Amino acid sequence: MLVRKLILFLCLFVVSFAEAVAQSAFAPFPKASDAYWRNQVPKAMRQDYIRLGKKYQLATWESIPDSAFAEFRKNGNRTNYEASCFLRRRQFACLVMAEIMEYRGRFMPEICKGLHYFLDKEPWWGVPAHYPKAHPDSSKQVVDLFNAETSSMLAWSLYMLGEEIDNVEKGLTERTYSEIRRRFLRPTVTEKQSWMRKVNNWNSWITSNFLATSLICEPSGSNELHRALDVSEACLRLFLKGYPDDGGCEEGAGYWDRASASFFESLWMLRAAASTMLPTDHRYVLTPAEEEKVAAMGRFISTMHIGNLSFVNFSDAKVHNVPNINIMFPYGAWLNSSHSTQPALQKVGLQLMQFAAYVANQYDYYRKPSTLFLKTGCWPTLGRELMLLSMLPQLRKSKALQPQTKEAYLQNLQIMVAGNRNWLVAAKGGTNGESHNHNDVGSFVVYRKAKPVIIDLGRDIYTAQTFSSRRYELINNRSMYHNVPLINGVEQHSGLQYHATDVQHTVSDSASIFTLDIANAYPKEAGVSKWQRTVMLNKKRNRVEVSEHYQAHDVIITLMCYGCPAMQKNGQLLLADGVKLVYDADKTTVAWQKVVMPEGMMKKQWDDNVYRIELKPKTEVSDIEYRFECTP
Repeated sequence: MLVRKLILFLCLFVVSFAEAVAQSAFAPFPKASDAYWRNQVPKAMRQDYIRLGKKYQLATWESIPDSAFAEFRKNGNRTNYEASCFLRRRQFACLVMAEIMEYRGRFMPEICKGLHYFLDKEPWWGVPAHYPKAHPDSSKQVVDLFNAETSSMLAWSLYMLGEEIDNVEKGLTERTYSEIRRRFLRPTVTEKQSWMRKVNNWNSWITSNFLATSLICEPSGSNELHRALDVSEACLRLFLKGYPDDGGCEEGAGYWDRASASFFESLWMLRAAASTMLPTDHRYVLTPAEEEKVAAMGRFISTMHIGNLSFVNFSDAKVHNVPNINIMFPYGAWLNSSHSTQPALQKVGLQLMQFAAYVANQYDYYRKPSTLFLKTGCWPTLGRELMLLSMLPQLRKSKALQPQTKEAYLQNLQIMVAGNRNWLVAAKGGTNGESHNHNDVGSFVVYRKAKPVIIDLGRDIYTAQTFSSRRYELINNRSMYHNVPLINGVEQHSGLQYHATDVQHTVSDSASIFTLDIANAYPKEAGVSKWQRTVMLNKKRNRVEVSEHYQAHDVIITLMCYGCPAMQKNGQLLLADGVKLVYDADKTTVAWQKVVMPEGMMKKQWDDNVYRIELKPKTEVSDIEYRFECTP
């Protein structure tokens, strides 16, 4: 009996050792034991990561009440559970990063407690909005964004500190590997996944986490790894094929980080693994045309930048956003260094590198990296942060420069962006069937010196209603709270059939002009047969001009503005930052009222200071013109 137990132990030891050796073949950057992290990361940065880890040394690892999970099905609230869920991941990621930077074992007991929490106290690693029942069941594993993110976070912690974890508690590493496979890797390859067929952030976001987790957790050369690579490549090819050639993210600039950037993240990992563990049929080589598309996808975030980290926020995006430099810089560096024969791609890469360096300077990254680290997602993203730190010398040498768009047109999304030293104007056509749609065909925004004048409300806190049949009862998703007309008391409707027509964009030395017909964005009961809108940045006269030519009755043109307007004189309304709205008072009346916003993200980002202007023709006319101007 004793001999049999000894043989069994030896067999298990050999299998475990063989898997550990195989897993170590994926080596995108040094492990925690390597002196790189203590020698190449400056002392001030290391101390800041360690300080953050110390904050969570006495962290709570209590179970989240089941009632918090059930709350989403009960009343639509997803925030309460997510706050507790994300906190536990935040503290775990911070503890791991602190141990990597100090490497004295001080944080290892808490890291092991954290692993036990995830293995024993959460039956599922996702969030209630993505689970089919009110209560999670450990035997029913569903692949969602946060199940994927959690698996990836745990996998990176094992990659960096696996040996050290086993030194504290033998077998904990392998048990964690096993749970990652059961909860995430196996369901991804064995069950039908709807997100694999969709070209939105779910595809690229989950795929990047699935690929990283597979490369770390699956033994090199195993059937499981080959299957994971097949699945990943199929998802990536579907995503890239379906993505618009102009590189635009229809979900909004806020999703760039998890759409285009996550796609790049997968490319980066495949290239990191290529030399050591990938067969030639899994190298995923891009064609020249695909490389150009990937560059356009990277450029999108720079194109939408207004200034001072404000962004054109069509769709579900916040106006104030901090790009994640731990993926932006690697994206730029890859474009800049891998395309020596393609200057246009190199230029995009350089711009992203300089943008990342600008953000780093703005947030004092080289002394207090924890500020940006904490902003890199719903909780800090370990893999991306390690990726950036492995390139730290290159980042520190990069010139810091924020992008300023002068002329851009995204032909597929039908978005125009034009700017000069005083103005930035952006306008959109497109459809009302876009992912994260807001019923806003023809809407536009105006900024003066990167300060808001005419705005888009953007996104608010997500609830069950946000992605339900009642989505368009929320004010930030309704056309009457965008800069488009209300026609015969009727708003725009949702669906691909509601879209812009006759879209044109022209550029000259004196003007950038965007023209479209938005009549088709309205249902028949609006009674509109034509509505041609022209939005122009008049460079010669240094103003923004809008003209409306239409065949419709009972018209109100809505303008959402930041700050309370004031009547300066007849035909001139004073807006924020000294901008004047000039209109024909003989033809048009003007009125305004404060917008009552629900408590939450949207109200906070606009300082509860948004007003809705209504321009209304006095008689039955077929055209209205107005402009925005200011003293230079």
